[in-house]
Amino acid sequence: MLENKDFYPTPDKMIKKMVDGLNFKMIRTVLEPSAGKGNIVEYLQKEAKKVLGSWTREENFLDVDCIEKDQNLRHILKGNGMRVVHDDFLTYDTMKMYDLIIMNPPFSDGCRHLLKAMEMQEITGGAIVCLLNAETLKNQCSNDRILLAKKIEQSNGTVEYVQSAFMEAERKTPVEVALVKVQFPKKERHSSIIDRLQREKTVKETADPNTDQLVENNFIKAIVEQYKLEVEAGCRLIREYQGMQPVILSEFKKNEDGRTEATGECILSLNLCTQRNRYDGQASVNEYIRLVRRKYWKALFTNPKFVGNLTDNLQREYYNKVSELMDVEFSVFNVLEVKIDMLKNVSRGIEDAIVGLFEEFSHKHYYYDETGSNIHYYNGWKTNSAYMVNKKVIIPLNAYTSYSGSYCLDYRVRTKLADIEKCFNYLDGGRTDDLALNDALTLAQNSGQTKNIDLKYFKVTFYKKGTCHIVFKNEELLKKFNIYGSQKKGWLPPAYGKKKYSEMNLDEQAVINAFEGEKEYAKVMAASEYYFSDVEMFLLDCAS
Repeated sequence: MLENKDFYPTPDKMIKKMVDGLNFKMIRTVLEPSAGKGNIVEYLQKEAKKVLGSWTREENFLDVDCIEKDQNLRHILKGNGMRVVHDDFLTYDTMKMYDLIIMNPPFSDGCRHLLKAMEMQEITGGAIVCLLNAETLKNQCSNDRILLAKKIEQSNGTVEYVQSAFMEAERKTPVEVALVKVQFPKKERHSSIIDRLQREKTVKETADPNTDQLVENNFIKAIVEQYKLEVEAGCRLIREYQGMQPVILSEFKKNEDGRTEATGECILSLNLCTQRNRYDGQASVNEYIRLVRRKYWKALFTNPKFVGNLTDNLQREYYNKVSELMDVEFSVFNVLEVKIDMLKNVSRGIEDAIVGLFEEFSHKHYYYDETGSNIHYYNGWKTNSAYMVNKKVIIPLNAYTSYSGSYCLDYRVRTKLADIEKCFNYLDGGRTDDLALNDALTLAQNSGQTKNIDLKYFKVTFYKKGTCHIVFKNEELLKKFNIYGSQKKGWLPPAYGKKKYSEMNLDEQAVINAFEGEKEYAKVMAASEYYFSDVEMFLLDCAS
């Protein structure tokens, strides 16, 4: 990590001074905006456990978000189970409220980092503990440094200068540091609605006709902007509710004199206000944000634009991650991180998906007698049990309901055919014109068509006995599927696709003869760019 000139892991002795004086019973949410390898976070969690271990049943004593610019350090943080929510603190945009921001920012840019932290905490209230290069405060050679010193003074912050703080650190430096601690008071909430009612007796709202006009040419940016709009609206409403509480709690509840005082129950019927803070029972901005995040992550993982290339199994796998992602900011950066992770999983799982389909079209459904015609056997490499899939295959896929016998292309039928189509999408590499599967199946169901339903790569026919006949339209693509499956099974010689027929030995030629013959193999070699194309590159093209 030494190539990172700004990476100076905080030594434990210095972290102890940073943590000294913190009241962990008043701290739940924490941001570490220059997390490095996580030294401060680990120390903080241990100290919180000592204080809160007998006071709460929570396993994670602190709700900690980490930010780190260095990609290698981000991998270390994630590997140690820490939540990384962004890469650059200076561009971090969130409405989440933090009880504590604790930081050892880059010495070269500590002034801007601390100003950003103070800007965040001034709005919502909360503590800041920050290590700075002492020169940042002692040598006020820029407007930012002058402003920082003024803000620390105005907020009654404390500054302690420490000599040789990093001389016993993992990475040593003789630089003098300044330990800055600032506590911004929690903002007292007032209801502008009540104020306006008292002054004007009426409330007039104006709507901006353009607020719902999202950017149409960038799906991810558009959905993130919609998320931010919804979060801001909800947070404002919760804060209005917090400001209205004193009035609500003294107006409508029945008292001993028979008069009424407000209980707030009419407000609490709002869903956003039923999410209570686990400590003080108040309507919680952070809990509301978590719920909105969950909704948007769920929507993302069910949107064809985002998960369209994933098989049904992978879609379910990512959908199940929603509970983890509730605590991760719904930002363009994090959505793209998830997208990259998806592509890696798709790339790693593509072999299993295609080989699984190759097996399914053969012996998997042996209990249906007619599926014996699905495959053609040949003598494979070092085995005589090899096979290839024929142009027509039969699988058990029932399009008729068992209770009434009516024709219904339900979600199970659609999901199965979509997964088959996705496997061939990977192999096809975008060469075939698209044909919307769901639209074609809906049209077939509405018209009562059961035979020769035309889909992108094949035609399907459904029978009442519970089978589906699939006839492939593109024999070259079917050939590529057979080559892919046979190679992964080890039924074709290692030289297949690498040597000309005349360059092979007799054993290799014998397999070629059984599989397709010399002439067909020559066609494969002539079109090797098609038959042996890189599936992973196609996936990356789809994402770009």
